[in-house]
Amino acid sequence: MKDKIDTSTYKEITKAKKQKERNKNVGKYAKGTYGHSKKYRIYRLIFAAILLVLILADVLFSVLVFHTRKTVYIIIACILAIPFARNVVDVIMTFKARPLSKEEYEKTKELSEKTNKPLLYDVSITQEEGMYYIPCMAVYNNNIICYTPEIKDAKIRERIKGYLGAVNTDDINYRIFITEKYQTFEKEISKLREADAETRAIDEDIEYSILSMGI
Repeated sequence: MKDKIDTSTYKEITKAKKQKERNKNVGKYAKGTYGHSKKYRIYRLIFAAILLVLILADVLFSVLVFHTRKTVYIIIACILAIPFARNVVDVIMTFKARPLSKEEYEKTKELSEKTNKPLLYDVSITQEEGMYYIPCMAVYNNNIICYTPEIKDAKIRERIKGYLGAVNTDDINYRIFITEKYQTFEKEISKLREADAETRAIDEDIEYSILSMGI
């Protein structure tokens, strides 16, 4: 009997595509846009606070009405504790996010407009050992160029490079370059050659794959 195909990655990519398309019209904080990580943290924090209030209200109701916590209502509190814990974890993980300053963002935005190369912002990669954060990156014409000013450790950059390498297949092989220096990032972006429509379509699929790696 053949093993079932794991469709979780495909579902995440499809979800990222739909989210990006939806946010083109309804908001400016979609995945890959500047400000996403901060907005996501606020959203998760509010959701966690609401769940906490519901959990406490459920326990108080049980204690005040039945004078014990050993009631069927406590099951509701236990169930709500699961999404509450997940949201708290997400909030803690996003504290590691270090977006570009407004000044740096304006510089990269100007670079994007000057070179006509689209940039992604606030990109994250979540793994069992934690979250890796990429403030700015370009996925263009078989290149993935990342700007990570807060990451000085070459070993961590190599680790991120390894995770990004997961997008490569037998048919596609992207050059992955990560730097903590803006001048180097600017130089690498300026060197990128123009891509045709077919290559850009592949680039967009790779973007969705990368965005599906994190929050």
